[in-house]
Amino acid sequence: MRRVHALAAACAAALPATLLAGCSNRPNDLYTYYADPTTESAAAAPVTTPPAPTTTTPPGPAPAEAVTAVYLTAQDLAEENVTPVEAPTASVAITLPDCAIDLGARADAGGKTSWRYSKGSTLRQVVVHTPTEAEATEALDAARAALDCTSFTVRGTRYLIDEGPKLATVPGADSRLTWCASGTARVSCTVVLSRGRLLTAVTVEAGTAKAARDAITRLAPVAAQALSREPA
Repeated sequence: MRRVHALAAACAAALPATLLAGCSNRPNDLYTYYADPTTESAAAAPVTTPPAPTTTTPPGPAPAEAVTAVYLTAQDLAEENVTPVEAPTASVAITLPDCAIDLGARADAGGKTSWRYSKGSTLRQVVVHTPTEAEATEALDAARAALDCTSFTVRGTRYLIDEGPKLATVPGADSRLTWCASGTARVSCTVVLSRGRLLTAVTVEAGTAKAARDAITRLAPVAAQALSREPA
């Protein structure tokens, strides 16, 4: 009996050591079954995408600057033998005497200038800028419609409207309109050209119809080229 009790006691004493030996090589349960909360937070952080770069269209020239660039210069008129009479003057109140054509009705900028030929003829130019291209077209169409008046009077002299010189396509202009007005002693011929938001009207008043018509035929392509000139 004493041997049985001794054996049982020996086994009881050895059991905890065996269990401890069996668990000593197992990893800590806290690290095995629970994730690091810091790692989870990092994994769940949202991925941010930088905003796409935006592109902007640079602003165009100011209306007044665009008008100034279209005025005919001494270099433009070198072959016309003219001298300046009126320096360019800013104004949107631009009404031609011919049938009271109001070119400035839709303008947000405009102006006028004039020159004199050595033989006494007069060259006048007006320039108009409109807020939209459609309004420039409308202004030219309104001028064409106004010519239905067929005649007008300036300082007591009556002028009759007639067809202007036949012009071929004018490079640099989107559309054009020409006419002449004949009085008892003077004849004026006018060309109106449009390009984008700009309109320019050049009038030559001379002693004969031939002088006025020939001048407008020469000046139409010069004025059209000035329409496409970039502001300085």
